Amino acid sequence: MTPAYGVVRQLPGACVVGVVLALSLSGGARAGNGANFVLYDHHMAKRGETELNLYSDTSSIGSGEEDYSAQLLELEHGVTDYWTTALYFEGTHVDGEEYEFGGWRFENRLRLFDHPTLLNPVLYAEYENLRSAHRYLLTVAGRTDAVEEVEESESEAREEAEEETERALETRLILGHDFSDRFNVAFNWVNETNVSSGKWEFGYALGLNYDLYQTDRAEAESANVLSSLNAWDLEQLTLGLEIYGGLGDSLLGLTINPGNTQQYLGVNLQAKWDNNVHFGIGGAFGLTDDSENAILRMTAGYEFE
Repeated sequence: MTPAYGVVRQLPGACVVGVVLALSLSGGARAGNGANFVLYDHHMAKRGETELNLYSDTSSIGSGEEDYSAQLLELEHGVTDYWTTALYFEGTHVDGEEYEFGGWRFENRLRLFDHPTLLNPVLYAEYENLRSAHRYLLTVAGRTDAVEEVEESESEAREEAEEETERALETRLILGHDFSDRFNVAFNWVNETNVSSGKWEFGYALGLNYDLYQTDRAEAESANVLSSLNAWDLEQLTLGLEIYGGLGDSLLGLTINPGNTQQYLGVNLQAKWDNNVHFGIGGAFGLTDDSENAILRMTAGYEFE
């Protein structure tokens, strides 16, 4: 299996991670992922909110390949109520090798409407500057039977440079809908463009978030007991389900053939406490032969208000 076609990959070596979501104090609104790791929904960080998150993947690849782990440090900020930006730094460890810097990413999300509308569209753009060592799974795209055509006229120096650093632009159309203050669904169409070759790879993510538990803050405020809540009282417990994978590329075309793509199912759980600390854990399970077997995913983070 060649990770270049599945776009960002998965990793082993256990770690605690920082994650997802900035929940607003009312109604359980979420900023971005909810309890999920790949799927984005239409919720944004509030203006002035900042989150520091640490993510970690521990992967069992199978097929005789070495397992690996990868960690991602994220700094996310709400520029406005409708524009959220984030900067990521990645590190990776493959069994039997030294820990390596995997690269960095710069992400922006823009919500188009300031009020609830049909499917609540959000535009997403991320610039990726990744070394060949990068492994953390933020997206899956492309197809595994793709063959890169390399011109004989290309110099060795250029080939080595491309192996060292991969520059790509990832864009998404994010569509989301709240069925209630506890339950939302979302769909992402993913495009990844290699800056050097101009090749496009396509993917998707589809799933939901459901709050298993919510503190009724409005009721607590009206009863004048909010100030007496303990900092480690549970504010929200969210279940996330997501399915994601590749849909083809611009060379060989679109495909839903499971024999030519990586496909994954994710089951995740995230808790947030009244002191703005959140922690999540989940599993991603490969559904096709070209997918990695399983990934243990963890997140931990803090929201600065």
